[in-house]
Amino acid sequence: MKNVIISGIQPTGSMHIGNYLGAVKNWVDMQADPGLERFYFIPDLHSLTVDFDPAQKQKMVRNLVRDLLALGIDPTKSNLFVQSHVPEHSELCWIFLTLTPLAELDKMTQFKDKAARHAENINAGLYTYPVLMAADILLYKPHQIPVGEDQVQHVELARVIAKKFNNKFSVLFPEPQALLTQTPRVMSLAEPTKKMSKSHGDKSCIYLTDDSDSIHDKMRKAVTDEVGVQNLLGLAQLFDANGTHQKLSAEFAAGTLKNVDLKDTLADLIANYFADFRARREEITDARITEVLEMGRAAASARAQKTMSEVRGALGLI
Repeated sequence: MKNVIISGIQPTGSMHIGNYLGAVKNWVDMQADPGLERFYFIPDLHSLTVDFDPAQKQKMVRNLVRDLLALGIDPTKSNLFVQSHVPEHSELCWIFLTLTPLAELDKMTQFKDKAARHAENINAGLYTYPVLMAADILLYKPHQIPVGEDQVQHVELARVIAKKFNNKFSVLFPEPQALLTQTPRVMSLAEPTKKMSKSHGDKSCIYLTDDSDSIHDKMRKAVTDEVGVQNLLGLAQLFDANGTHQKLSAEFAAGTLKNVDLKDTLADLIANYFADFRARREEITDARITEVLEMGRAAASARAQKTMSEVRGALGLI
C-alpha cells in the first residue's frame, strides 16, 4: 500500500517565486516517487477567513490550477482537487471541533499573526482554521506531512486530535509526523528582512506570470543595502543553471560586482527559468482545468467517503 501525501496551497492571487520554491517545486519533485499516493488541493474554504471578492474567487481558484499544471503537476501522478468539492472536509472538521480543547487552539501562534494582519475581520474561522487543517490531513490518513517549520504546529494539533478520537471512539487515524522540507526563505525585494509576500505590494514580489520586462523593472527597484545584495545573490543561486551564481559571488567577494549588473543578471535568470512555464500556461484550456479537477475530486472523494463512513460508524451516527 502506498504512503499518502496531502498538501494544499491557498488561492489568494498570483503565485510568486516564494510560493513556488516554498511548496510547489517540492510537489513536482515528489511525483518521481512511485511509492507515494499524492493529494494536492486548493483550500478555498480556508481562504474565506480573510476578506475576498466573491466575483473573483472562482477565477483565482482556476488560475491557481492553471499555474500548477503549467509548473508540472501531472494529473496522472497526483490528485489535484478543490477543498469545497469534497464536503467530507467540512463534516470531519465539525466532529473534530467537538474534540478539540480551547487550550490547544490558544497555543496556535499563527492566529495572533493572522489577527494582527486582518484586524478588521477577526472571525471565528481565523481561530478554528487549524481544526479544519487537521481534518484536511487526517481525512486521507497520511503518516507523514511535508511541511516547512512554520507549519509543524499544525501537524502537532492533528496528532493531538487523532489521539483523542482514537482513545475516545475507535482507532481510525494514524498520528502523522511532520516531514520537514528544505524550503528556501525567499525575501521581499523591497524589504529584504521580510519574507516575500503579496501583502507587501507588487514591487516586493516577482510573480511567475511576470514577463521579462516586468521582472527587470522590479529588479532595478530592489533594495541593495548589505542585506538586499545578499538576498539577490541567494536568489541567483536558486535560479542558476550554469554557474552564473559562482561568477557573481566571486565578483562580489572581489568588490567588483556592480549592483546594476547583479540585478540585470538575476532578472534574466528568473525570466529564463519560467519562460517554459509561461508558454505552457497559455496552452491550458478551461475545459482541461475542469477535467483535471473532476478527476481529482473523484479520487479524493472515494478516499474521503470511506474515512467518513468509518468515522460515522465509530460515533454511532449510522
